[in-house]
Amino acid sequence: MILNNEEITFVGFGNMGSAIVGGILKENIFTKINIIESDTSKFKLEEKRLNFIEKINTEINSSKFIFLCVKPQSFDDLSKIIKNFLSEDQILISIMAGIKISNIQDYTEHEKVVRIMPNTPAQVSRGISVWKSSDNISNNDKVTVEKILNSFGKCIEVESENIIDICTALSGSGPGFIYKFLESMISAGEKSGLDKEMSRILAIETLIGSSELLRITNESPKKLREAVTSPGGTTEAGLNFMKNNDFEEIIFGTIKAAIDKSIELSKES
Repeated sequence: MILNNEEITFVGFGNMGSAIVGGILKENIFTKINIIESDTSKFKLEEKRLNFIEKINTEINSSKFIFLCVKPQSFDDLSKIIKNFLSEDQILISIMAGIKISNIQDYTEHEKVVRIMPNTPAQVSRGISVWKSSDNISNNDKVTVEKILNSFGKCIEVESENIIDICTALSGSGPGFIYKFLESMISAGEKSGLDKEMSRILAIETLIGSSELLRITNESPKKLREAVTSPGGTTEAGLNFMKNNDFEEIIFGTIKAAIDKSIELSKES
């Protein structure tokens, strides 16, 4: 449902920004979407609700919600410009990894801030986002934020901003870890005698099907794993190899390394 002829602005239009815009367009949440992007080669979408702008200007004044979809290293320069155009009632929504709400407030000299951590499956409307707002965001505005986030997947509001560092590793970086696991499965299939395309199809469809089974049955991964593991069978043999080679420690170490990096980025910002 369209929100009373409201506009929204996006600063930056990379993969994640375009995914979020796609969700908003699909759900008809806003009547107009301003997209500020210096790379004019990205101005390809032909949609009457989109208004492409090369530089930040007074056109953002009509948007209550402003998404910051730039790389963290670009934020310092961006903040020096955008703070001159913000009004008190506007809400900044940041997807920048590692930059805390307090830092955004300090750099932009603006109080109303929401920090979110989405992930790339948002590009197919299957994303999961975690988010935290500054204390001065009204309940009505929080409802709108949730509506936006739910337009490209699901969302969870967290009580502490520190939890976002953990979620950044698990869900934000998680797709990269899953893709690496898939790469290894596909490669293993090839090394074992399958052609590349067959190995790719089998690995991807197995992941999709297993995920859907988890979702529909609402069973625990442990229970579904046990159901497919026959004593003395092939699955048990593979799982034993994983156990003997510290598979769980490798996964924990992977997540821990990503968490540590997220915390490091937060301290640097």
